[in-house]
Amino acid sequence: MKTLDTFGGEDILQTIAMAIEEAKRTNDTVRFDFNGVNVIVAGDSNPDLIYRDCSRGMSGYLGDKPTVGPYPWLVLSDAILASDAKIKAENASRAAEFQAKYNRQTRDRSLVLQGALGNAGSLELSDTESWAKGIANNTDGYGARVFRYAEEWGRLMQVRIASGETVAECAEELSRIADDDGITGFMYGCAVQILAKCWKHGEELRRWHNKETQIGTEGDEANKSGGVLNPAVLIVNRK
Repeated sequence: MKTLDTFGGEDILQTIAMAIEEAKRTNDTVRFDFNGVNVIVAGDSNPDLIYRDCSRGMSGYLGDKPTVGPYPWLVLSDAILASDAKIKAENASRAAEFQAKYNRQTRDRSLVLQGALGNAGSLELSDTESWAKGIANNTDGYGARVFRYAEEWGRLMQVRIASGETVAECAEELSRIADDDGITGFMYGCAVQILAKCWKHGEELRRWHNKETQIGTEGDEANKSGGVLNPAVLIVNRK
């Protein structure tokens, strides 16, 4: 049996077709893993049936660590269809329960954020022109969310700074409070860059962020050069 290496983001239909072609070429069976499903094909396997059962496996209809192929049943029995329908309903129920829990948590985080912002003034800008230009150029949902996060995070920090805290003492805690809907690491990095350029305390934030984000000495180097480290970048290998 041959093994076909697969990678994240590949198309399942194309992968099945490639595996079947390889099985024909080598006159052997070929196996590959796809999203937790062990798939085995032969040169004369039916790609539509392989895809059907692979989809069933990824949906949890075939139990843990399922194996499908190389010759799936042409027609599924009534008992199998009933089992699939039951598991599908259970999956839908769990998904609805998870979504409801997520909605409750998001609502609670939003209430905490709005309460904290009640005591905060407007963002104290050091570069109003760049801020206004950034707002104008980011009217889409993603860009606008980054600017809202940056603004609200900055406003929260200003309250603490006014009471005697430094950016380093409050930034991490307040970055979580300002995030009421689950921003990405890239969005967080963009917000730091925006505040570093436009906010009254941006330079202090930039230096704190670089020191907190660095793995080696790259944060110190960024502080010297005036840059901002991107926390969403994964370093796979360092010399």
